Amino acid sequence: MPDEKRKRRIEELIQRELGRILLKHPKRGIFTKITLTSVSIAADLSVAKVFFSVFDEIKAEEAKKMLQEEAVFLRKSLAHDLNLRLTPRLNFIYDESIKRGQKLSELIDAAVASDERKRDT
Repeated sequence: MPDEKRKRRIEELIQRELGRILLKHPKRGIFTKITLTSVSIAADLSVAKVFFSVFDEIKAEEAKKMLQEEAVFLRKSLAHDLNLRLTPRLNFIYDESIKRGQKLSELIDAAVASDERKRDT
């Protein structure tokens, strides 16, 4: 099993390389609307959870489906580009933290605006 420092380095490497591969992908126009937010690999390096977010133009489920359809190609590309004994299987997961953060920010803005209106009256 890899130590935590090595595991983190591998996660960062996979995230960076996947991003680069997606930018060069034939369906590049679609994949440029996807942001890889983080990667988490299993202790045995067999599976990588790849968290992503999307811009408004495409839906999260549609993006996940496209990524899953290309998972084998992406894994092969990673295996070719990285010098790892084992290239993990890729499991794409929509990262809702950005959406939750936006909602929280909107709630805070609404509360501040409400307080300002109450102060003005």
